[in-house]
Amino acid sequence: MSAVTVKDLVEAMDALAPPSLAEDWDPIGLSFGSLDKEVSKVMIALDVDNNTIQEAIDEKVDLMITHHPAIFKPLKTLNSQDPRRLDYINLIKSDIAVYSAHTNLDAAESGMNDWLADSIGMSQSERTIVSLNKTEGYKKLAVYVPDYAAEKVRKALHEAGAGEVGDYKDVSYTLEGQGRFTPQEGSDPTDGEIGREELTHEQRIEMLVKDKWVYRVIDALKAAHPYEEPVFDLLTLENQTDSYGFGRVGTIEKPKSTEEMAHLIQSLFHIDGVRYGATSKMPHKTAAIFGGSGAKYYKDALKKGATLFITGDVSYHDGQDMLRDGIEFIDAGHYIESICVPELFAYFNRQKEEHNWSVDIIESKTQKDVFTYLR
Repeated sequence: MSAVTVKDLVEAMDALAPPSLAEDWDPIGLSFGSLDKEVSKVMIALDVDNNTIQEAIDEKVDLMITHHPAIFKPLKTLNSQDPRRLDYINLIKSDIAVYSAHTNLDAAESGMNDWLADSIGMSQSERTIVSLNKTEGYKKLAVYVPDYAAEKVRKALHEAGAGEVGDYKDVSYTLEGQGRFTPQEGSDPTDGEIGREELTHEQRIEMLVKDKWVYRVIDALKAAHPYEEPVFDLLTLENQTDSYGFGRVGTIEKPKSTEEMAHLIQSLFHIDGVRYGATSKMPHKTAAIFGGSGAKYYKDALKKGATLFITGDVSYHDGQDMLRDGIEFIDAGHYIESICVPELFAYFNRQKEEHNWSVDIIESKTQKDVFTYLR
């Protein structure tokens, strides 16, 4: 069993939350440590703060995987005169790597906002994005392969990422036919002779390829294909795109009033206090949830039929604007994003089993909301 490195875990994180989905201002990625560092223990946390850092030190953790990045603002110095800089010094002294997936995890399919939507009973089949971030297109790849190499090429393309369609992997279509070619002087044909027409029984293998995987897939094709000059078509598809973005809006399977939903959220996330604004007791059939600070996006949710908007960090004037425009709201706080801890814990344990990794994965136990409420 080979050693597990930071790079292995980063690749797994990037598969779930591609860095290309992050906002330009967002300092995601590896903020401390080396990709080559061997990892025996990983801790999942929402934040990199003095509590989770000390916990990581006590637990002899090699890598912290967090949602919120450690360093949001550039540093001019790195000394112990400031408590935050002291946190960073302690991380470095303890040789703890830190990797963060923030707005890319928010925007990802089956990421932060889908986890939140699932938690409040939002239908998966009747759900859309509140604020669109990015779209990614597809190509259709068609390659001609002799029968004896078809399975090898097909497998190589799938391993490089081709053939992913929605919730399905390894999707392809095959046609059989005959290929003709005449090798010329200077060529080095796998099959056939110089100057003589060759007739070969071939398969035409077709697959969809996401734009982001095209170069990787073509490299895999050329490496696996037996011909000196593989013949393939690559067509841009106008009818196939993937959309990514922040927040989710959709049908609530068991409609609830704003007050009822607030109680549910308080219970689900073990929050001491939840603020809400409501003008009625009506049950909401369509609601939106937006992890983090999403108040400025409420109009996008309103346009998509939401009568309730759930997010964090709602200001007094935000609340006024929402009620004035006819949408009720719940300020559930930023800490609801702590849902990422058990979800990422489960995800990385699945990766551990799939890749046969020898690594311990733990959830932070010291992470807590910064707010305390009087009762």
